[in-house]
Amino acid sequence: MELTLSQWQKKVLESLLNQYENSKTYREKNKVTQTFSVSPAKVFPDYDSDFADIDFVHDFEGQMKELEQSGLLVIIRKNGVMAKLMANPWRWGDVYKLLGEKERRQKEQEQAKLYEEFLAIDPGMDAFCRGQIARLNEGTKPIFAPDKAKKLLKLWKFLAENQEEVLERELSIAVLGDSKMWERRFRSMLCRLLRKYNDFEAILLGVDDKREAEKIILREYHVAANPSFAYIKGEAEIFFSDGQRLRIVPDMPIALTEKTLESVCAVKILVKKVMTVENLTSFHRMAQKEYFYLFLSGYHNHMKQRLLCKINADNPEIQWCHFGDIDPDGFYIIEHLIRGTGIEFQPVYMDAACLKKYDSYTKPLNKNDVRKAESLLEQGKYPEVMGYMLDKNKKLEQEIVSWMMGRK
Repeated sequence: MELTLSQWQKKVLESLLNQYENSKTYREKNKVTQTFSVSPAKVFPDYDSDFADIDFVHDFEGQMKELEQSGLLVIIRKNGVMAKLMANPWRWGDVYKLLGEKERRQKEQEQAKLYEEFLAIDPGMDAFCRGQIARLNEGTKPIFAPDKAKKLLKLWKFLAENQEEVLERELSIAVLGDSKMWERRFRSMLCRLLRKYNDFEAILLGVDDKREAEKIILREYHVAANPSFAYIKGEAEIFFSDGQRLRIVPDMPIALTEKTLESVCAVKILVKKVMTVENLTSFHRMAQKEYFYLFLSGYHNHMKQRLLCKINADNPEIQWCHFGDIDPDGFYIIEHLIRGTGIEFQPVYMDAACLKKYDSYTKPLNKNDVRKAESLLEQGKYPEVMGYMLDKNKKLEQEIVSWMMGRK
């Protein structure tokens, strides 16, 4: 068809086509004959105005008449004025061609094929893809536009198949060809899907911060914002699969990468206690000889979980302690440790006595603190310190405790 569409003409045809594709007629489920029309004012808002530019009105009417003469429209007039622009039901094929659009059914088939390509890779992705295919079969649009869906699925596939540590910007370049696109557009989106379609609630219990939750989820797929290290110090010996042995002493902290930890075959702790420490400042300050220390950085990740379990298996008589912030989150971290490792951690320097001793450094609880403290009390956990926190409306960051201990 020899017709170059103007913006007004294009807008009219797009509006009519949209009505048609969302109708029962298109799905062949209609029981009555449907017509599809649009008012002139929807396309040209000033058409019904007494103050409209007469030249624009004549131009608009001429363009609509051109569509009528081409057989694409039927114009319903009232008192000589256009009242309704109605689609010709026999010319949808020409409308698609003029607009350069594919039929909705064809687009739905292509989208369904995209989701089918990502089946049988990961159970969570399987459930997501099957849900989107079902939506398409029902004539409902998928959650994401095709281009965005394709990128998300490629990222999900990469995570599902990844078995070695990769940094977020490396992931972004590898899959998206851009070092920052993952962070700007897809990280939060994919983490929401991962959380919805996989069982992460146990490891995310008590984690309210969005970015912290994303870090925990991505660590399960060996993805980190920066290289992951296990910071440790104390009296111990580490044995590696290649026969090498490393002796650690208290005044020489070391950091081991995830790749290095994979070659660890045994860990011998030469003291009676292991202390996990929530924050790096306190990890560096703590210097009691009777402890072997491991820095957690908040909620532990998969790498540190494996190391903790390895130490526990190799040293069954060791006593396990945790030192963190004296706030509800600090105790949620202990519960997170216990669930993740099966080790019975005991809090140290996290009691009501510490809150009293360093009262001048305390801060008031926020709403999340109160909710978490009440939840722990309902579970019968840490009743003395939780009761004190709620009664006095006080919490304390661990850095002041470790600093004061180091000054003695």
